[in-house]
Amino acid sequence: MTRKSHLLSLACLINVLNAEDHSQNLAPMVVQGKKEPATLTVPSAAASRDELAKTPGGTEVVEAERYLTGRSSTLADTFFLSPGVVAQPRFGSDEARLSIRGSGLQRTFHGRGVRVLQDGIAINLADGGFDMQSLEPTAAEYINVWRGGNALAYGSSTLGGAIDYISYTGESAPGIQARAEIGSWDYQRFTLAGGFGEGSRDLFSTFTYQAQDGFRDHAEQENFRLFNNFGWQISDHLETRFYLSAIQSNSALPGSLTRAQMHDDPRQANPSNILRDQRRDYELLRIANKTTLRSGANTFEMTSAFTYKDLDHPIFQVIDQLSNDYMWGVNVTNESELFGRENRLKAGLLLSYGETNAAQFLYSSPSSSQRGAMLQDDRQDASNIEVYVEDQYELGKGFVTILGASAARNHRENKRVFGTVNPSTNYALEYDQIAPKAGLRWDRQNVQFFANVSGSYEPPSFSEAITSNVARDAQTGMTAEIGTRGRKGSVRWDLALYHSQINDELLAILDPITNLSTTTNAEETSHAGAELGAEIDLLGNDWNTESENRLVLHGAWTYGRFQFEKHQTAAYDYAGNTIAGLPPHLVRAELLWKNAAGYYAGPTCEWVPQGGFIDHRNTLKSDPYHLIGFKVGRRVEDGMSWFVEARNLDDEVFAATTGVIDNAGGADAAQFLPGDGLGVFAGVDFKW
Repeated sequence: MTRKSHLLSLACLINVLNAEDHSQNLAPMVVQGKKEPATLTVPSAAASRDELAKTPGGTEVVEAERYLTGRSSTLADTFFLSPGVVAQPRFGSDEARLSIRGSGLQRTFHGRGVRVLQDGIAINLADGGFDMQSLEPTAAEYINVWRGGNALAYGSSTLGGAIDYISYTGESAPGIQARAEIGSWDYQRFTLAGGFGEGSRDLFSTFTYQAQDGFRDHAEQENFRLFNNFGWQISDHLETRFYLSAIQSNSALPGSLTRAQMHDDPRQANPSNILRDQRRDYELLRIANKTTLRSGANTFEMTSAFTYKDLDHPIFQVIDQLSNDYMWGVNVTNESELFGRENRLKAGLLLSYGETNAAQFLYSSPSSSQRGAMLQDDRQDASNIEVYVEDQYELGKGFVTILGASAARNHRENKRVFGTVNPSTNYALEYDQIAPKAGLRWDRQNVQFFANVSGSYEPPSFSEAITSNVARDAQTGMTAEIGTRGRKGSVRWDLALYHSQINDELLAILDPITNLSTTTNAEETSHAGAELGAEIDLLGNDWNTESENRLVLHGAWTYGRFQFEKHQTAAYDYAGNTIAGLPPHLVRAELLWKNAAGYYAGPTCEWVPQGGFIDHRNTLKSDPYHLIGFKVGRRVEDGMSWFVEARNLDDEVFAATTGVIDNAGGADAAQFLPGDGLGVFAGVDFKW
């Protein structure tokens, strides 16, 4: 099909039980920046911290000031210090494995298992998938993270939860901002942004350009992104905001290596990727609106969006897709007292529909990278009706109870209009499920304890349900969670422990010969883990006081144990095996000296003490690794900020992430994606 012209032309304990009993909202773990003014449609970071603190489970507010202290290119950069969020780059800035609590465990490309939003408006396509290319960290003032079932009040019942990128507006960030980053492997990233507000109207626009040759061969990338939002406060109680996003992303794919190949030369590409010039080129246009009305104790929000996507993806064959997705949602929040106590009721409805023309072409010859004859052409339709309700009620003495549920009905249909048709090619599948939630929150002075039980539900996306006899069933589960967050003196913490029992988990298995991925429903699996984020001022300064100097140790530990409980095929009984895909432990930390003038300096580290399994039969593992870095710089509210950062100082050879296969038979396999070697990056930004 004909490529469209550039769409850009259109448009992130605990000894306190002796404290007094007071009900107090506590902020999730956060590095605080300046407090920005809010609008009706886009709340301030402070308001979001208060909002997320009411959730009886794992949440976080990631302010941009945290990740802008260094290179801000990959999802791993953005969520480096976020407990529970595993973001591992495949290469460059636009490809990653993103998983929360084992969501989308097998995915090293394209996202699944997490709802991604911009200012509360879903970015996911109607089939549930999302593209990392649609995310831009420098266009966000802060990012809200709800892990697991804690995102129910925002319309998500996925296993992983939700991530919401909150935009700058002309009210929160008036003036001009410019940022430039350069570094190893011809890395360059430039951002130009500006906002203004006049009377009842405000406008903010962000343009970014990013390019790289890449650490590895055949890893070139060039990306353009444009994000605009225009707000109009019609009255003191009514505001509407329009969004226009245009993205063009062009990425060469270097492919996976064997362990031996990786240690021999981690910069090499897989020869077949070069032969076929494998790529993922992508264009997207998105138009959205959010309208907010406040009336007394009630807040009404209505959202809508249209997304056009054009994907040109030569891999084992040439995948060529055009899709159009539509969504509309409404939610209502009521904060009236009930029986003389505080009560907060939130309910919502979300409708979405998507249609995709999905064609596949052969190559013109066995040794060619040129598109040949069409092999097949499918029409794919996805539609969803989702409703949700959650109520928080104050029981007294700092106790708050939470009850809620979500219900969904989903339709997935595939019809082949050209190519070979077999009994499983054309299908129409219907799914429906109710996911309940119950929780309890106990607020004491500067500390909070919480517990919840929640259901999860996820029908397959078209990437899973390629044919109806592969993954017919929706993934469902129940998760129990306990935890605490708070601060005492020089310590701030956020700890959550969870255990999930899952039925029909969607697990993809890559055929190492054909590189084709198939997805099956694993009968019974379990996910269990711990998520700990902590900040300690080693100079003993209290977080409630201003300090001339701080020495801050900030770290995040993510532990996950994902295993088969009951799953047997004709060839193998998987019960007791570890589900392949991720290492059990991920530790990331930095030790920074900071002073009141905005200067900072110190080391960073990433530690994987134990490798993860690559195959579900547990015969092949990745290796443990540790990476050391260092950064120095200055952040100021106005004027010039700068940084210099070195990564992987000992130039360690390691696998940033891996593929997932069924059985390696204990032999080496081409499933390793090498991480970057020693690299140095620098950046400067101006605000005026």
